[in-house]
Amino acid sequence: MSDVDEKTGPLWGRLGIEQYLITKWNHSSSTETPDQQRKRLVSKFLNTLIERKQDCTVEGKIRATPSHLREPTAEEIDTILRPYRCEKPRWQANITCMDRVCPILLRTHYAENENEKKRHDKMMEEWIDVNQFYEEAWWAVLDDVNLFDFGSEWRRIYDVLPEIAYPVYFREVEEGDQNILRDNYVEPQEHVEMRMHFKRGIAAAKRDDPEARRNDRNTMIESIHTLQREAAYRYIVIADEKAFESGRLRVIYPDGLQRIIREGRIEPDYHDIGTVAGLWENACEILGPECTTLDEKYQINGEIGKELYELTEEDLADP
Repeated sequence: MSDVDEKTGPLWGRLGIEQYLITKWNHSSSTETPDQQRKRLVSKFLNTLIERKQDCTVEGKIRATPSHLREPTAEEIDTILRPYRCEKPRWQANITCMDRVCPILLRTHYAENENEKKRHDKMMEEWIDVNQFYEEAWWAVLDDVNLFDFGSEWRRIYDVLPEIAYPVYFREVEEGDQNILRDNYVEPQEHVEMRMHFKRGIAAAKRDDPEARRNDRNTMIESIHTLQREAAYRYIVIADEKAFESGRLRVIYPDGLQRIIREGRIEPDYHDIGTVAGLWENACEILGPECTTLDEKYQINGEIGKELYELTEEDLADP
């Protein structure tokens, strides 16, 4: 057994999803099996926004284990928490909460043919051979046929590791919400400062390339992804079946509610995971239209885009 396999997670109940499960669990439910109840509660956890009541940081740092954290009983650990996930993904979840810089590399395809499996394993080794994974691969590379054999259903990762969607800290929030706060999601209209940079970018683009503006105004504006980067919580790189066939890893930039902002494929002639990670870490950039497609919801006339960009007639007018 490797050192990674022997790692144990934090104390039971320290992870946000674990607090949610033990405080929301219906011990007398006669309509659901334990597995059904866990699945329902994880889904609810992922889709429930909780508002901040007050800022409970200490000297600028998040208070991760406050006094009101409820310890699970031995029975709750055995009947609710341990059947949900074993120690390794709990350890990975704990680190994921603290690191949004290192890319998450999720392998969702596992060939049955032995020769294909060896070839795919070699491709994984080459993809991981970048600076970002030298010390982080043990938690950031999700490669386990028993846990992540999702095929095309990559979103199932949120069921196993909801922490990839966002970290959950424990702070004082509205009564009845079990002191759980997810603090990564910002409403589109609240990106005020970054919207100013975005609109300055529009003005510069119209001035520098008026022909592009006349030919396709929307594409020109949507290619300025300042606000899209601000809305992205993290990014996920996926080694799916097509990635192993083509050598082009899938990359997805979701927002804090797991909605896709941009997605596409990493072109190996121009990028590898290291350069994609470097854009995110050093320049606060995401892969643009040369490699990715903007989701319809985030386009200028999309339901999120309208609120995010807040475009005026002046913004859209000819230079």
